[in-house]
Amino acid sequence: MDTSQLKNMVRVGIVSSVNGPACTARVTFPDKDNMVSAELPVLQLGSYGTKGYCVPEVNTKVVCLFLPNPSGNGMNAGFIIGAYYSGDKPPAESDASVRSVRFPDGSLIQYDNGTITISAAKKIVLKAPVININ
Repeated sequence: MDTSQLKNMVRVGIVSSVNGPACTARVTFPDKDNMVSAELPVLQLGSYGTKGYCVPEVNTKVVCLFLPNPSGNGMNAGFIIGAYYSGDKPPAESDASVRSVRFPDGSLIQYDNGTITISAAKKIVLKAPVININ
């Protein structure tokens, strides 16, 4: 493997389109004259029995990992391994012990030292044979 292949294995880019049903996205690479990748799978928490699902939104900054490329496929065989925060888009939380997901409509799921907060912009739906609230 030559050094040019190594330099292109990990790349930073911006999501330009999302394919929700396939859980893939295309990424634009500003440092490569805005070259656009093929649809890349987005890594998830699980994809077999336990299935995670979270695709990045368009304009999200992401890190991509590409497979070694002896066949000349360019930036077509790889994965989006995650999004990251930057100066213009700071983290939603500042306490390293807090875990949260904040949605564009203001909805929130947050864990903070044993307290779980769920806040919905519209409604909360709970489905189970038995629900205990105490």
